[in-house]
Amino acid sequence: MKVNLASLLDETLNDIPFTEILELESLDIGERNIVFTEPVKVSGHIYKMEGTNYLTADISFKYVENCDRCLKEFIQTINTVLSGELREKSEGVSGFDEKDEEIIYYEGNELNLKQPIINTIIISLPMKSLCTEDCKGLCPKCGKDLNEGQCDCVIEDIDPRLAKLKDFFE
Repeated sequence: MKVNLASLLDETLNDIPFTEILELESLDIGERNIVFTEPVKVSGHIYKMEGTNYLTADISFKYVENCDRCLKEFIQTINTVLSGELREKSEGVSGFDEKDEEIIYYEGNELNLKQPIINTIIISLPMKSLCTEDCKGLCPKCGKDLNEGQCDCVIEDIDPRLAKLKDFFE
């Protein structure tokens, strides 16, 4: 996904609006596999303020993931924002500044937004994926989904440090 900055850089325009669709099938992030159910929607604008160029973009996406508690597959919708200052990429500088995440680099008259969008998507993902806030998960003994009802298992919650004392009472 590329945006032509020529009219902004030569000061013909002070604002460049854009709406794009980014086709991503999936992202592998460590042990997580994020599968997108539809294209990522991006809309925003690039503008000049006090001689500095800035980017603001709204990102919307839907993805399928497994719940961390009950292991069921569910669809999640996330809306997030990518914003930052635009700077021209110079020798020895990567497209992403580790120290300042608010800086987005461009080359020549072209801004490639694919990697900054992917970085923003990764940052916006929840650390723990839950199908619902109150998901009860699986029974640790029999594996039944506790969201569908209680199981007949009796689970004794004994502190392992005090387990030896249990023998005295039996």
